[in-house]
Amino acid sequence: MSIFYCVVANSHCPLAEYSNGGDESMNEFAQKLLQKLNLAEDAVESMDFEGKTYSYRVNNELAYVCVTNEAFGKSSAALFLKHINQLFDNRFGIRGKATKLKLDMNPDFAFTLKKQMEMFSSDKGAEKMQALKNDLDNTEVALETMINTDLTWFLNCNEQTKYWNVVIKSNYLSTNRINSSTLHNSAHSSQSAAFAKSSTTLRRHLWWENVKMNIAIGALVVVCVALTVDVAVQAGITYYCLYIPVYQKQGIEIARYFDM
Repeated sequence: MSIFYCVVANSHCPLAEYSNGGDESMNEFAQKLLQKLNLAEDAVESMDFEGKTYSYRVNNELAYVCVTNEAFGKSSAALFLKHINQLFDNRFGIRGKATKLKLDMNPDFAFTLKKQMEMFSSDKGAEKMQALKNDLDNTEVALETMINTDLTWFLNCNEQTKYWNVVIKSNYLSTNRINSSTLHNSAHSSQSAAFAKSSTTLRRHLWWENVKMNIAIGALVVVCVALTVDVAVQAGITYYCLYIPVYQKQGIEIARYFDM
C-alpha cells in the first residue's frame, strides 16, 4: 500500500484518522508535524524523512496530513490530500473547524479515509489521479485567463430598470522578449482575435439581458393596469347593483310624500 497514514485536524485536535497498521513512530512524527502547522495560512508542502514522504495541506483552518512511500510522489500526495479536503468539506462543512472533541468525525470518516487510501494505492487510483490532474490543469488555465482579462462591472440603478455597463481592460505583461518577429505577431493576432470574440459575446449577452428586463417590466405594467381597470369595473358594477335601487326607492317615497 502506497499510503500508510492519513489524518484530518483543526486547531484544537485531530478529527479523523486512519492507519494501515504501519510503524508507530511514523504516526507519532505525523502528529508532531501536525502540531507545528500554522492553520491560519493555507499551504501545501511535503518533506522526506526516514524513507517516507510526509505531505500536508492546510485549507480553511483545517490540516490534512498523509504519509506515503517515496515512489508515490509528492505531486500525487498533494492531489490525494486535495481530494480528501473536498470529501471532508462536502460532508461536514464548517462543523470541522468548530468541534473540540478529539476524533469526533472518526466514526463517520475513518472508513472513507480507508477506502480512498486503498483506491489511490491501486491501479484505479492511477486513473483517479489522472482525472484529478486534468481538473487541476483546467483550473489553472481558467485562472490564467481570468488574470489576463480584468473585467470591471458598474451597476447603474433607477426606479424601473437596471443596466449593466461593462468596461473591459486587458493588460498584457511580457517579461521575456521573443527574437522571432513572426512568432510574436502570430501570438499577438491570436490573442487579439480571442479577446475581440469574447468581448462581442459579452456585449450580445448583456444586450439580451436588458431586452428581457424591459419586456418583463412592460408585462408587469400591463398586468397592473389590467388589474386596476378590473377592480374599477367591479366596483362600478357593485355600486350600481347595490345602491341605485336604494336611491330609486328613496326617490319614489319622496315623490309620494310631496304628492300627499
